[in-house]
Amino acid sequence: MNVSVIIPAQAAEARQLASTLDGILGQLYDGGGIEVFVVQYGGGDGLTLPSLTTGQEIKLLAVDHPSPYAARNFAASQATGEALLFTEPGCVPEPQWVRAHVSRLLDSTVTVSIGPVAPARVTSAVEMFLSYEDTRDAWVFSCGHWQHYFGRPKNMAVARRRFETHGPFAEVMRGADSKLVQKVAREISCGEIALTPEAVVRQQSVRGIPSCFRDRFIHGRALQVHQSSHSAPISLERRLSLFRGTLDQRGYGPMKAAGLVGLLAAGILAFRIGGWAGSAARRREIVLDRKGKT
Repeated sequence: MNVSVIIPAQAAEARQLASTLDGILGQLYDGGGIEVFVVQYGGGDGLTLPSLTTGQEIKLLAVDHPSPYAARNFAASQATGEALLFTEPGCVPEPQWVRAHVSRLLDSTVTVSIGPVAPARVTSAVEMFLSYEDTRDAWVFSCGHWQHYFGRPKNMAVARRRFETHGPFAEVMRGADSKLVQKVAREISCGEIALTPEAVVRQQSVRGIPSCFRDRFIHGRALQVHQSSHSAPISLERRLSLFRGTLDQRGYGPMKAAGLVGLLAAGILAFRIGGWAGSAARRREIVLDRKGKT
């Protein structure tokens, strides 16, 4: 299966883009060709591709639209691969990334594959913090309720045939990946969406528990600023069940259970503070916009 890897980027992300491209060009995949698109979006200074140690061509495109999903849509319209793989600057795919996504898409039912975004450096605290999220994600993509499904623009693959029937992405600032995933799950089948734990990308900006919390803050803020679409909240009863499941699967005793509670509480707080900050920023923007029109 030939694949097309699509990366939206801005000029300021050239440095992060270099590590992402190195990871893509180092893929251990012999099941077809890999073409790579980098799409600058939002205008501004021209994006310069980094020097690469391989002769493989990187196709550089540009769109003026400020949405990264507009960039993804434009590249998809130019792509020739049977599968579209999406990631972002600063996310470095592990060598089996393409192979894992393709293997999942070759399943007779799956047309959308969601991979994990792991930290660049894993500490014991980070591993414990993410253990609950791993359990949660496994439940989400097996629960059969499309409202809980979500996309992951840093790491997902879509069969071209499904992108053609249920795409393109809505050209918003955030959340269009989840919209597309939920549309496929709702209109066709939840069985077309699958989690692929082996298709790992590593986010270079996350290297310890403080950066995990910072990432949650940024995510919470962006959801409010852009009024993004996201999955339906999980009930408290289900969250407690997932927490107990995490303890059982990992063999955590009372001390680690208490530690996990503390880490999860801190992560929730960081996310909510980010949401409050995003709401405040959005209100300021609305006020300034109204003043500008008077």
